[in-house]
Amino acid sequence: MVRSLLAAYRPYKGVLCFIILGSFIGAGLELLFPLCIRHIMNDYLPTGNLKLLGAAAGLLLALYGLSYLISCAVFYYGRSMGAKIEYDLRGHLFQHVMNMSFSYFDNARTGQLISRLINDIAEIGELMFSIPHLLIVCVVTMLGTISLLFWVNWLLASVVSILLVLKAVEAVRVNRRMKASFMEARKETGKLTVRVSESLDAVRLVKVFGNEALELEKLLIAGRELLKVQRRSFRIVGKMNSSLSFFSNGTNLVIVVLGGLFAEKGIMQLSDLVTFLLYMVIFMKPVFQLTLLTEVYQRGMAGYQRYQELMAEESAPSVQSLPEKTRLQGAIYFKDVSFAYNDRQPVLQHFDLAIRPGELVAVVGPTGSGKSTLCQLLLRLYELDGGSIEIDGMDIQKYSLAALRNGIGIVQQDVFLFSDSIRDNIAYGRPNATMEEIVTAAHRACAHEFISALPEGYATCVGERGVKLSGGQKQRIAIARIFLKNPPILILDEATSALDNETEQQVRQAMYALSKKRTTLVVAHRLASVQDADRILVLTKGQITEQGTHTELMGQQGLYYDLYMAQFREK
Repeated sequence: MVRSLLAAYRPYKGVLCFIILGSFIGAGLELLFPLCIRHIMNDYLPTGNLKLLGAAAGLLLALYGLSYLISCAVFYYGRSMGAKIEYDLRGHLFQHVMNMSFSYFDNARTGQLISRLINDIAEIGELMFSIPHLLIVCVVTMLGTISLLFWVNWLLASVVSILLVLKAVEAVRVNRRMKASFMEARKETGKLTVRVSESLDAVRLVKVFGNEALELEKLLIAGRELLKVQRRSFRIVGKMNSSLSFFSNGTNLVIVVLGGLFAEKGIMQLSDLVTFLLYMVIFMKPVFQLTLLTEVYQRGMAGYQRYQELMAEESAPSVQSLPEKTRLQGAIYFKDVSFAYNDRQPVLQHFDLAIRPGELVAVVGPTGSGKSTLCQLLLRLYELDGGSIEIDGMDIQKYSLAALRNGIGIVQQDVFLFSDSIRDNIAYGRPNATMEEIVTAAHRACAHEFISALPEGYATCVGERGVKLSGGQKQRIAIARIFLKNPPILILDEATSALDNETEQQVRQAMYALSKKRTTLVVAHRLASVQDADRILVLTKGQITEQGTHTELMGQQGLYYDLYMAQFREK
């Protein structure tokens, strides 16, 4: 896992080399300071030569300045590199999620996906900065300091080394506990994100039912679970930091006591004791940084593990590299098609259907009969369990997904609008469309009149999920998208269900005009909206039980007749 993580540095080799080199130089300069002070104490202070003392102090100040500049540059470029890697990984993960099969989203929770795309990737970015910078500085500084401590006084350095080994053993044990704690915290954060996301998405439903207190209680329960995990993490980190401070102070006390005894017996000079103490101060700095790095590492690796888990999810099946047709003609064939959602009861079994180019076919039937499933299978949102679907004589498996879906337009009952302008929401059907084309599409969808009446017209922001518009207005904008896209195959899945009778008549006329010379599949509950279809299919438990024109089906007095008369009596 670490090897695959390090591969993220590959596009930034130059910056990485600069950070490594800068970290080495910065750590090396810091190791020079105590030696310079020792030299001043031994060679310049006893002479009383103020010029030499001033020159030495000036040189030391220059070294401090150089160290400061290198540190600033390494920090800036290191942080920038970490942010760019975070940007890259988030883009790769988002692209992967967008390419995943539609069935994955049947069970996926949006809040968990948001948590991985935002929180987990941010932790990885922090880690990617820390590895080359802090790790190198810490290792170089600690190894260099240990070597110089033995050079200054090997006996005192040996005592300190024994204490360091004992501390390292404890740190390894604490590190294991910290890893498990941070992984659990990431999971609880994802659950809390799910709870917040769902409550905000359903805020209108919450208010209508007066369930604000219930949603708050759900949030607090999820928050308490996260708090429990966080408190365990804080306890581990707090104990580690406190014990480190205790170790640092205790070690300095041992050095002062033993160094004072050595100085008194002439084993050690006072300048060496000062130098030794200065090096211990330098040594403890990376020790504290390693503690921070351990925390960052565990958070980052927990995030990267969740990142890899999501990247390991299977994408939508790859398509064969066959030539793409420039434009579909619209002949559709369902051949012995069988399909079930997640190994449940089959929705379609050995289903056959042929639709001629330019034919307008309506599909009606009871709820759960498989009407909308036909549309989803045609778009390859799900893969078949058996059989095949062909368009223009070629299996849809052999089309690229882009070519297939560009040739099919769909308007569904549940309309999704982005929190953007009306203009951009209509242009989602063809992003490079001109304003004139957008307005024309709105006219044909009977949407121009209400759009023009808005204060900012086509520039009006519709709010999140189109909250500022009525159901009928949102439906007409969705229909305008399809007019703009102008595909050879249309799918209208309860497309006029949210419209009033007058507007429905207008839009239906426009849609039928658009359907001329285009293959159109209409899924409808309101049977009055499909009377002009070339052919009406009645589905029952995934099978075509009746088909014909409206007049023919009414004459048969079967299920279609019963459904139609039931709706007529309701009116």
